[in-house]
Amino acid sequence: MCRTAQIAIVICCLCCTIGTRAGETADLPPSHSIKPQLYATGFEFAEGPALDDAGNLFVVNYRGNGKIGRIAPDGTASVYCDLREHAPPPAEGRKAQANGLKVDAEGRLIVADAGGGRILRITGSPDGKTPKIEVLAETFENKPLDAPNDVALDRIGNIYFSDPGNSNAEKPTGSIYRIAADGGRITKLDTGLAYPNGLAVTPNQGRLCLSESARYRVLIYDLQPDGGATHRRVLIDFPKKTEGNIGGGRFEPDGMIFDSSGRLYVAMWTGGVINVVEVPSGKLLRQYDAGGRRATNCHFHGGYLYTTVAAKEAVFRLELGVEGFDYRRSP
Repeated sequence: MCRTAQIAIVICCLCCTIGTRAGETADLPPSHSIKPQLYATGFEFAEGPALDDAGNLFVVNYRGNGKIGRIAPDGTASVYCDLREHAPPPAEGRKAQANGLKVDAEGRLIVADAGGGRILRITGSPDGKTPKIEVLAETFENKPLDAPNDVALDRIGNIYFSDPGNSNAEKPTGSIYRIAADGGRITKLDTGLAYPNGLAVTPNQGRLCLSESARYRVLIYDLQPDGGATHRRVLIDFPKKTEGNIGGGRFEPDGMIFDSSGRLYVAMWTGGVINVVEVPSGKLLRQYDAGGRRATNCHFHGGYLYTTVAAKEAVFRLELGVEGFDYRRSP
């Protein structure tokens, strides 16, 4: 084959590769092209968020710490549940204060109660009165949990949660756990982590992604049929320097969620942005303004990405025009 023909083939293959990659992100708006819309305010420390099928938005610390707020699609806001009044009392010296939330397949709230050191499940009352609150986990091997931070679900109802406690890069003592859907058995999946935070199961249900905040990266595990998580490796180390239109810095990754195409959206705490990551390649695809600094978490509904921003005591939404992965439904 002549050299000219070889060059032509290389160029053709390169163009095909670039075209495929561009096609994978063609539905995503360019980085920093979306203006966040203020959706709700009044949160002492905005976290959560989670939306049910009807579009009701649940966010923690509404009108005070320990309370979970519900914002209806018409904008009506109310206190859905006051954990400090209605939840079973936590261990002595602790006060209930929710952090991460998810809505399960039955419409119940799964709650990481960081203040109370436990995982809760809240079932709404048919008459609209006080919801029923159950404690799903508060100890492991007879030792109390520390401060569960966030929760994730898979499509058969297993619950995954992070428990960072006071861990950091110098003292990596954080852990992640799984509560089995069939019987509620609690398994420690990994430990020795530097502030494990947000987590999410991939749409194919084969992997678990985890923010390791104190090391500015996202980890990924293989999920096993027996419920274990193996082969821990780094999915992405977020850039420390700005490159083009992707801002860099020592930004701690926080909460995360997948879209229907399997892309991972990560709230970057001090960065005030949402980073979009391709899985499993770990490529950083996009970056969007979350609405302000201290972006804690995000959740999809109806083509919008809802973001909780603690510095603004508010929830914003980004009109991205893509749908979220429905983590609640059976395959």
